[in-house]
Amino acid sequence: MIDVAAATWAVLFRDGARWVVRQGGPARLWDEITERPARWRADGRPSADRMRLHGGPGGQNLTWV
Repeated sequence: MIDVAAATWAVLFRDGARWVVRQGGPARLWDEITERPARWRADGRPSADRMRLHGGPGGQNLTWV
């Protein structure tokens, strides 16, 4: 994954029997990706019909109500 605008990147690869993540730049892309499902579970696993995608000049934001 690369976010050129943010100068941030992450790569996931297999090293023998384990998975390894390397990331760089000001944002931690992989950390952000893995945080989302954890937050979803902590919030009671809301169904897709409760999710809302908001888009605007500042970017996208997925929330649930």
